[in-house]
Amino acid sequence: MASIPLPPHSKIALLICDPTKAEFIDSYGNITNLFTGLYTKLLIRFTENTEVSSLLPDVMKSFRIYPFYALDGQLPALSDVDQYDSIIVSGSAFSVNDTDEWIKQLATFLHTTATEHPKVKLIGVCFGHQIISHAVFGKKVGANPKGWEIGPYKVTLNDTGKELFKDADSLNVEMFHHDAVFTQSQLAFFDALCAATPYDSNVPENVAHIWGSSEKTENQGMVSLNKAAEQSGKLNVDDIHVFTSQGHPELTQGMTSYLLDLFENEIPKDAVAEARAQIANFKGILDWYRITMILWALSTRHSVVLSSVGPLLDNPVTVLPPKNESVFVLVT
Repeated sequence: MASIPLPPHSKIALLICDPTKAEFIDSYGNITNLFTGLYTKLLIRFTENTEVSSLLPDVMKSFRIYPFYALDGQLPALSDVDQYDSIIVSGSAFSVNDTDEWIKQLATFLHTTATEHPKVKLIGVCFGHQIISHAVFGKKVGANPKGWEIGPYKVTLNDTGKELFKDADSLNVEMFHHDAVFTQSQLAFFDALCAATPYDSNVPENVAHIWGSSEKTENQGMVSLNKAAEQSGKLNVDDIHVFTSQGHPELTQGMTSYLLDLFENEIPKDAVAEARAQIANFKGILDWYRITMILWALSTRHSVVLSSVGPLLDNPVTVLPPKNESVFVLVT
């Protein structure tokens, strides 16, 4: 049926950190729907059978996303966290440096999970990238002095990124952020958190490798390997413990344009104008699938091989908001 093996049933905890605007949900679904659609789109694209309807039953049984509204204080119980194959931390309109109590609770949860439950893979996107970098690795997060990145941007891969993404030198990735990850922690809370239990139970010396950069943002994502792989110096996706991306593989051009419309009055006018030009002038193809291949491998422990697959266009798969958010209905 398919050219890739599907896992029997992978459990993914999705920590939702954004109070998504109702207008966006009405048009594109909620954050759970976006990530479900992203994985489903990837699996459908990597099949030999072009009849989508025949693939859906097996695809939809191969993984299940369990949403937790972190901004409302909902997090998996630490006693139950090992039942999940992976934890994804979503983007957010909040800043890691905001003083809301839920951000501190989330940071503590992520740090404890990383140091005491190393079998659980950690994945962060945008805000998720920033808070994992902050709470787990002790990195500083703040407003990027080079300004906003909104729309598709070229991310140049360094040696780590080229080894991770194999046959690519750069990625076109959808962005929507102002904050960025720097080098040292900014708040005393995060300093104390990382100093009390440093992240060395799974990776020696808090090692986290940046895998790519853009003209505006030096740290476009980080990857951390398990101890054996770190010592061997070989990067294999199965050995990744933590993976983060500043960019949004789950967003399409249409989604980003609509978000820009919704947040236009909250973003400086020059940044809005630059973003509209960035979106309008983009002539390439978004590399959502390359990042999603990494996310899928970490989420399910099943790798996807890119060989013999042509360019994958930026076509969304719509996932209807379900009555029960751990069960999904897919439409095309």
